[in-house]
Amino acid sequence: MAAKVGLALLVPTAVVSVVLSLMTERAADCVMYGNRCSSIPGPMIFGAFLVSAALGVFAVGCPREWLPFASARSWAVKLQGVAQAAMAMLLLVSP
Repeated sequence: MAAKVGLALLVPTAVVSVVLSLMTERAADCVMYGNRCSSIPGPMIFGAFLVSAALGVFAVGCPREWLPFASARSWAVKLQGVAQAAMAMLLLVSP
């Protein structure tokens, strides 16, 4: 259930993080004048998004018989949450 919620909130988390990031003075300065722009590379943020999505899909869709150990699904959900939080934080600090 938590994996489904995480997958459902993945895109809204990204959108809200981008909107909040663009509302800052630093973002306006970066967009208008090219000053104080973030040095965080875009592929790192996109990678966190993809990792979160992949772990969520794994946790939701993988049958129990295919799991390497009993708690693999719960670990996937936890790592999905960490990747999603990392993506949101990276988006918030980069205008």
